[in-house]
Amino acid sequence: MSRIYDLLDKFASGTCSREEFEELMQLLQANENEEAIRNYMRKLYLTLDSGIISDLHIDGQGDIFQSGESVPLPAARPVFLKRTLMAACTLAVLCMAGLWYYNKPVRKPDTAKTVSRIYTPAGSKTSIALPDGTEVWLNSLSSLTYTTAEFNSGRREVCLIGEAMFRVKHDSLHPFVVHTKNFDVKDLGTVFNISAYPEDKNAQASLISGSIEITTKGGHSKRVTLVPNQRIIVQNDSKGTIAIARSEKKRIEPIEPTIKPITFNLQARVVPDTAWMVNKLIFTDEYFCDLALQMQRRYNVAIFFKSEKAKFFKFTGRFEDEDVEDALQELQAIAPFSYKRSNNEIDIQ
Repeated sequence: MSRIYDLLDKFASGTCSREEFEELMQLLQANENEEAIRNYMRKLYLTLDSGIISDLHIDGQGDIFQSGESVPLPAARPVFLKRTLMAACTLAVLCMAGLWYYNKPVRKPDTAKTVSRIYTPAGSKTSIALPDGTEVWLNSLSSLTYTTAEFNSGRREVCLIGEAMFRVKHDSLHPFVVHTKNFDVKDLGTVFNISAYPEDKNAQASLISGSIEITTKGGHSKRVTLVPNQRIIVQNDSKGTIAIARSEKKRIEPIEPTIKPITFNLQARVVPDTAWMVNKLIFTDEYFCDLALQMQRRYNVAIFFKSEKAKFFKFTGRFEDEDVEDALQELQAIAPFSYKRSNNEIDIQ
């Protein structure tokens, strides 16, 4: 029962990851009154969004420069409306579970372990400046956490779930470290991008400028140093399932990390690894089931495959100003599939 309330706390505060949200849904299935509340929570989850103005752009060499242009994003819902719906939803679930919640022992906050958490809902991007001056841009459905007191005292370590671009304020006496599930990234004076979504089959770090040291985790742990225009790809050591698939089979992939060059996309005039920052999605020889994960985050929809064959169609291309309907129709011109859409859910057939 305590796990349910841990997840509800995260859901109410906007820090619930996709995996944690699905876990909460499974736990609530054990209650006879959960169906209406679960559906309401899912609808709320899919409608969370926010708008931001991004002044970060990538030039032809992969370097970052500033501009006053806006990055087009879905219109933001009023903050007070989001909070009201979230509170009502959470209260309903608490009432359903009974008085046990209100009899939990009260724990005194430990200020030394206060955690700062930044979360970006589906279909959104955001930018922040950390206390040390490091700039971070978070992609859709991503979270960044760090222990406030430790960070401010010089231990500059953060944990990332999802995707982010970092422009680190270099300090040789206090290294900047990003922890992900599959690897740790240590700054050696740099700008780099990390993609570490738990539902993706691979996690990767891409170096734009400077130098980073990567320490992979697990049975094949190794330490490597990247030079500019290199990326390291590490197999995600999660259960290997794809969140959008209702009957996904585990795919066996090599688990040895690989290092590949970053290729500048001449048509899109951007580095593919950082294209999300200028509202572009570039994909090369990508399985449909993997591309669909990126489309979910980009368009704030849920995609399900009813056709096993369709999952493994391969696509190369890019999306810029297309909405999800336009994007799917462009893919239909390449591969034989159909789809049905109901609100924010899409079935691929």
